[in-house]
Amino acid sequence: MKRKLTVLVVLVLGIGVAGGIGVEVVYGERVFPGIAAGGALLGNLTRSEAERAVGQRLVKMQGITLTQGTQSWPVSLGELGIVYNAPDTVNRALNYGRSGGVIENGNKRWVAMRSGVNIDVAVTLDEEKLNRIIESVAGELDIPAQEPEVTVRLGGVSVTPGENGQQVDGKVLTTRVWDAAKWLVPDVEIPVVQLTPKLSTEQLAKARERALTMLAKKLTIAFEAEKLAWDIGEDLVLIWLDPATEKGWKRGKMEDWVRELAVTVDRAAQNATLRFVGGGRVEEFRPAKPGYMVKQTETVQMLIDELSSLEAGGEGVRRVELPVAMVEPEITIGDVNDLGIEELLGRGESWYAGSITNRIFNLKKAADALNGVLVAPGDTFSFNKTVGEISAATGYKQAYIIKEGQTILGDGGGVCQTSSTLFRAVLAAGLPIEARTAHAYRVSYYEQNYQVGFDATVFQPTPDFKFTNDTPGYVLIQTEFDEAKKYLAFAFYGTNDGRKVEMSKVRMWDVTPPPPDLYIDDPNMPIGKVTQTEHRAAGAKVAFDWKVTRGEEVLQERTFYSNYRPWQAVYLRGTKTN
Repeated sequence: MKRKLTVLVVLVLGIGVAGGIGVEVVYGERVFPGIAAGGALLGNLTRSEAERAVGQRLVKMQGITLTQGTQSWPVSLGELGIVYNAPDTVNRALNYGRSGGVIENGNKRWVAMRSGVNIDVAVTLDEEKLNRIIESVAGELDIPAQEPEVTVRLGGVSVTPGENGQQVDGKVLTTRVWDAAKWLVPDVEIPVVQLTPKLSTEQLAKARERALTMLAKKLTIAFEAEKLAWDIGEDLVLIWLDPATEKGWKRGKMEDWVRELAVTVDRAAQNATLRFVGGGRVEEFRPAKPGYMVKQTETVQMLIDELSSLEAGGEGVRRVELPVAMVEPEITIGDVNDLGIEELLGRGESWYAGSITNRIFNLKKAADALNGVLVAPGDTFSFNKTVGEISAATGYKQAYIIKEGQTILGDGGGVCQTSSTLFRAVLAAGLPIEARTAHAYRVSYYEQNYQVGFDATVFQPTPDFKFTNDTPGYVLIQTEFDEAKKYLAFAFYGTNDGRKVEMSKVRMWDVTPPPPDLYIDDPNMPIGKVTQTEHRAAGAKVAFDWKVTRGEEVLQERTFYSNYRPWQAVYLRGTKTN
């Protein structure tokens, strides 16, 4: 019996294969019977005949009309960015019943001959253009719904019922337009979603009753660790109360409030800040502090549960603890011996004699922000990110800064003394420098006891000064400050992996003389007082070479260029009368 079945299957397959080969011979390069594309009948047609038939059908497709009730918006193909491809469409038709296996091809041909098959037309559409059209149509059809509102007036509760509205369903409309383009359908009905927030008379009565119940309740959320507390008063309760449901709350409104609360509570963990004291050890001079993160989802659910309990008849006043996750610092004093801080890697120095009081204040403040900072192996240090916002709001004072090639009063003048000194320390340590920008002109402070060209300007958000720690251990930045000597230095401590640094002498060319002296009126100085803030400096192009090696391996090799404009001496001239 098995043998008979096997023979029968082989015979059937053989006949199928032979039949398939016969069909291929009969139709050759023609489309199989029963196949259409976008409504154009292509069965039995050659490639050129099929392309002609598709082209004739495409000519009739001039655009798509969007309709809603008695309103209509005709849109041309160009306005939609629709482009048809007749050759690709014909390729699809010719491949139908030929691209699969023997049995699959046979089934497809049978279905086409028996019932007909209409394949989609090859088309592209510009969705940005479509989105703009949908927005325009929605602007005419959308009717904003008015949500019910619960308010307290003259000691009583008022509930407005709200108003229903409608809104175009842009996602569904996009799909319909695509389908219309592929099937060459000239008309598309615009789908409109009905918005029904309006309350019935019964819902209004229940909402008013709920609101009256909640007026006598009070919920306090406390964050005991920081001695903070927030009272959930009637204003918030009535905003959160959902009048359209019997016992529901507006979770979305609660989520918005909790998200804002988290902004004030969330605090990143503070790593221990360490100071090198010699002998391969460091000491902690600012302890590590844990951070906090509000559990937002849990907090929202807690609000819903607590308010629902109060509404159900619980005590009138309740105090609950804010759900918070503790974030432990990554580095504590116990980690000190594992950080690889062993010896001096490099040192950068600068002097600022002649600086005004505000400039000294700012550069010291920025330098203090870097004191004790640890850079982990593989991490990239950003000056702007580490120092943080430089503005009056963060305590910086106004002093003269270079902005867009001009000297003007601005918050944080003098901070570039800090970034330039740090640049010199990184060069000496031989660490990869990722971002450095020279000043627009030569600044006298950066050439005190130093060669020209060793400066790095910063401004928020850019330019920034960045370097990467590619050593096997952490790098500790330690600030040294001597106000009497007008001296600033940064020392980098870490693991010495045997690298050596070579720096060439500075090369200078295209030197141009400075323009005449510049006097700037200063309303903070008394009349008659004149203070020089900038010394005249010639313009020049400057370069020096920097090479870092470890044995025979070259770790860094590059040339740093600076293109300075000529600059005049700058004097502040007092204009203050009292």
